[in-house]
Amino acid sequence: MKQIRTSKQLTVTYFSIVAFAIIAFHFSMLESMIEDMESVYAETRMDKDIATATALFQGTNLTHVAVPPFSNAYLGKKNLPAWVVLESDISNDKPYHLAPSSETKLEYFSMLSKVMINGKLRDLYLIHHDAIYESSEEKMFDTQTTQLFMSLLLLIISLWVVMRISNRLTKPLSNLSKNLESRSPENFSPISLPDGAATREIHQLVDRLNSYQNQIRSLVERERAFNRNASHELRTPLMVMRGALTLLNKSDSKEFMERQRTRMVKACQEMEDYITTLLSLTRDEDTDSMSTRVINEAELALICEAHREYQPNEFVELKVSSQGSVKTKLPVPTLHILVGNLVKNALACTDKGQVLVVMEDNLIKIIDSGCGLEGKPTGESYGLGLMIVRDICTKYHCEFTLLNNEEVGCTATVRFPPERKA
Repeated sequence: MKQIRTSKQLTVTYFSIVAFAIIAFHFSMLESMIEDMESVYAETRMDKDIATATALFQGTNLTHVAVPPFSNAYLGKKNLPAWVVLESDISNDKPYHLAPSSETKLEYFSMLSKVMINGKLRDLYLIHHDAIYESSEEKMFDTQTTQLFMSLLLLIISLWVVMRISNRLTKPLSNLSKNLESRSPENFSPISLPDGAATREIHQLVDRLNSYQNQIRSLVERERAFNRNASHELRTPLMVMRGALTLLNKSDSKEFMERQRTRMVKACQEMEDYITTLLSLTRDEDTDSMSTRVINEAELALICEAHREYQPNEFVELKVSSQGSVKTKLPVPTLHILVGNLVKNALACTDKGQVLVVMEDNLIKIIDSGCGLEGKPTGESYGLGLMIVRDICTKYHCEFTLLNNEEVGCTATVRFPPERKA
């Protein structure tokens, strides 16, 4: 398996490659610059010395003349000193270094030029050596070498600065990685910002991780709640159906049988509504594309009628009041579970008085005169209860609140989102 390197290792590797490239480029540019300067100087100087040598050869039979202070001119290749060995591919009027086989350790230039001397076209060879330039070149090279070492020192300092910056930027990520690695799968607590998190990207990353973790926690809690409580919600209508079937064996009265049949139909409908609602909460649906419908008082009265059996005694009155209209995208079964759970919990927490279901513009209130939030558990002991109410409201963008009344009881309020204008 290929080893994955850390950010520091990558930083050192990439910076070393860049630094080596810069040093190599700097050194090659230094060498090229010195060679070019030397060639340009030699060519300019030797052109002048050839003109001088040509004038010195005119009217004489000489084959060698000295051109002070740095050159010697020879007519014809055979008159060159024995220690001079020329390159085989030299061109006219171009300066060339002597061949490496020349018997000299000094740096000489040679140039071949066709010149007219005493009315004849002759080959003039100029051998040039500038000791002063060579000395200056060495000093120049020493200076450039010093600059090269200064550049190298600067690169080392830059590497140190880059490593500090890299450590400042990558250490929070490293700490965050260690934090995530040490967390157990069951730990859904918020992830804290690592020390030194000074960049916006780290803050955004932690925020997104916490957002994803909250979604996972909600899914896990919903699954646990479903496993813990859904069986009770589905078992209740089954028990009603089983009891009705048992009672059918004890009487042949048509009225009695019809009453039991009605109980079984209602139990089946309740089970179907629960299954439909629970399954809809696990699906991703585009609620914005759903059609809008109007909730009327008769629908609320029907929901309340289906839950009158939860009235603890005759001293509790269940009433419906309409003071406005509600438009919603909730499917009928989902709305029945939403309001039904709130009504059932209100009845279970009220020993006397009344439970009032009020419909106003864009909201539904369930007001009871029971024990309030400090009394019995607020719905969790009755199946999915308020948890499924909150899940429904979250999915369909409704606002749910449950508050104590000023005197007795509490009020559950579901505020529906206003209809968007096209």
